[in-house]
Amino acid sequence: MQSLVNLGGSTWAVPFDVTPIQLYYRKDLFQKYGVEVPTTWAEYRTAAEKIHRGDPDLTITNFGGGDPALLSGLAWQAGAQWYGTKDDAWKVNIDDPKSQKVAAYWDGLLKDGLASRTPLWGEGETKERATGKVATIIGAAWSAGSFPVSYPDSKGKWGIAPLPTWDGTPSTGMYGGTSYIVPKGSKHTGAAAEFIKWVTTDPQAMTARLSSLKTPSSALPANEGMRAAAAKEFDNSYFGDQDVYKLSGEAAGTIVPGWTWGPVQQQVTSAQMAAGGDHTKMLSAGQTKGESAVTDRGLKLAQ
Repeated sequence: MQSLVNLGGSTWAVPFDVTPIQLYYRKDLFQKYGVEVPTTWAEYRTAAEKIHRGDPDLTITNFGGGDPALLSGLAWQAGAQWYGTKDDAWKVNIDDPKSQKVAAYWDGLLKDGLASRTPLWGEGETKERATGKVATIIGAAWSAGSFPVSYPDSKGKWGIAPLPTWDGTPSTGMYGGTSYIVPKGSKHTGAAAEFIKWVTTDPQAMTARLSSLKTPSSALPANEGMRAAAAKEFDNSYFGDQDVYKLSGEAAGTIVPGWTWGPVQQQVTSAQMAAGGDHTKMLSAGQTKGESAVTDRGLKLAQ
């Protein structure tokens, strides 16, 4: 995690949470249709086919609209590296074979009606999940905290498992996350730095933060010394008393190393969102925009 905020031998931010992608699944629907929890993406597709045959109105998950953050996390799991450096130049490698494999997989599920085209992050998505129209959710560690609020009638029906992988070896990527920085030109840099240190390292800060929230939080602290305090504040009963923080911590240990965020990801994200939910097109759009955005900023692009 620390490597994501280090560049050129300097630390540019302090990470607050780590966000491994996990599989949330409806235990009751899996049992009803005789589906085992998938450990590979091939098994996940087989589960999708079996569930959809049993109920044509039921799909394996929502994956419509295109979510660049989720796509990047799944590409990360597959071993892709969207950005890198060579000497003093940036490399942009978004539309690479590993990412293309991920995009083709999900576009295939959508094409075959096995995944819902309902856009992510909307009311339709929430309704499908709350009413049992999807059997899984591809989410991060922080996702668990939203379940009791978004799907209150499904308490005890959802379980958490490691994300399926391509070859059966435990691995995952990250989806979202929070880091703190002190912007250049800030008036009170010393006080800001001291606050960041407190909020990211002191268990009392974690307890204070969580006790002030109106909704549950399952954010997994990047600082492992903060996790016990966070776990103590979380009610595991919604997930049938599965130890949510233990599972998230184990998932964090399987995050594929080596990922680097580039200086133009915001522009890349905008270009990918405009691609209309076709994940293969999202990659090509991201590649084109990434290359042009690097040079537009006056940075060198590796050839």
